[in-house]
Amino acid sequence: MLDMPIGSDSKQAKPTDVLRAEFERIAQQMYTQNLALAQTNRTLSILRAIDLLILESSRSLPQLSTDISQAIIDASSYITVAIFSLNQHNQDYLSFQGLATSLSVKDSSLQPLETFQNLHVPVNGPWVASKSRNLVLDLHKPEHVQRTNIFSTDTQKVFETLAQQFGVRALYLTKLKARASLTGVMMVALKDPVPMIDDIELIERVSEPAGIAIDNRLLYEENARIIKQLQQTNNQLKEIDASKDDFISMASHQLRTPLTSMKGYVSMVLDGDVGPISDTQHTMLQQAYDSSQRMVYLIADLLNVSRLRTGKFIITNKETDLSQVVEDELSQLLAAAQARNVSFKYDKPADFPKLMLDETKIRQVVMNFLDNALYYTPSGGYVTVALTADATSVRYTVTDTGMGIPKEDQKYLFTKFYRAQNARKMRPDGTGLGLYMARKVIAAQGGAILFASKEGEGSTFGFSFPLDAVKPTN
Repeated sequence: MLDMPIGSDSKQAKPTDVLRAEFERIAQQMYTQNLALAQTNRTLSILRAIDLLILESSRSLPQLSTDISQAIIDASSYITVAIFSLNQHNQDYLSFQGLATSLSVKDSSLQPLETFQNLHVPVNGPWVASKSRNLVLDLHKPEHVQRTNIFSTDTQKVFETLAQQFGVRALYLTKLKARASLTGVMMVALKDPVPMIDDIELIERVSEPAGIAIDNRLLYEENARIIKQLQQTNNQLKEIDASKDDFISMASHQLRTPLTSMKGYVSMVLDGDVGPISDTQHTMLQQAYDSSQRMVYLIADLLNVSRLRTGKFIITNKETDLSQVVEDELSQLLAAAQARNVSFKYDKPADFPKLMLDETKIRQVVMNFLDNALYYTPSGGYVTVALTADATSVRYTVTDTGMGIPKEDQKYLFTKFYRAQNARKMRPDGTGLGLYMARKVIAAQGGAILFASKEGEGSTFGFSFPLDAVKPTN
């Protein structure tokens, strides 16, 4: 028998040991990689769930908070996840919104929901206002929990219940943020006093989309609240506007009859039907007659506003001599123009075509432009009136050398009851209806308003009609 060298068995076993060690190393790597993969899958599962929640706007804030918490619970081993956030009713506290739990409680009188509902987090509290994003509370150290002063309410009984009845050892709190602002706080109940690194990474990673989801919902609710307020305000304004129109209609009808009588009697006195009058009396009565005529036009505007709202605003066209209409209305203002030292320039066209227009309403527009030009032109100024016609259109313009209209007021000028700031100061008794009704009358007959103005230099108001649209048919 041959003698074997001492130690030969250990040499032969060495390859086996190497293989075993290599196998254990590979197995450990696979285990570590599987853990990492499981952690990644867990995180992705939660993020996908939250992404879907972000895209939906039908959930209320408590339901959204509960669904986010449930998504985290479903993919983790946490005991309970609760979310506190801002709400539109109280911006001073982060109030409880919703939670999910993996606890199975035999005693129905003990419910995590009721427990967490007693917690409120002040927005200006020490931790919330600090730069620190995360905080761990060890519930077995009451002095530590109380010292942090996170909550506005007495938490001793709450935390005793969590620790003794639900087996919670620690609470991990992280702030939820979006657009660099705080939207809430997420609270995760843990079985261990110190969270594992994987837990910290998961909670912090999930907190970002959770903050966005909460912020989206808060924005949605705020927008819905503002829209509701605007709708309520708009409805109130509509009611006020309708009441105002009803009053205007009633008052206008009541004023028209006595004003017509007054105007008629003044006209009879001016015509000498009741005897001779002096020049001074004639001047004063003429001013009274002109003022009553302006009142007639004002009442007509008020009635037309009411008719527009009720759908009774009707255009009645007939053959109209627009050149004579302009001359007639201009003649009523000559005495007032002389008194104000304002001159009118108007060259009546020698041969102007007859037009199919609503004569009564077009008179109101013609007079409105003339009357405004007179009153907003200072002493020594002049007003140029032009009426022209060519092969395609007719145009009427009134150009003054008055104060003009500020640029910022021009876009509102033809809206109901609106008056430019400088006009209100110069003529406080205006209503802001003349230009509004002028635009309505001209547009209803197929025409267009003409307007140009420069503050301090004067304004031009007028209208134009396509000739084909207003010429009489043979």
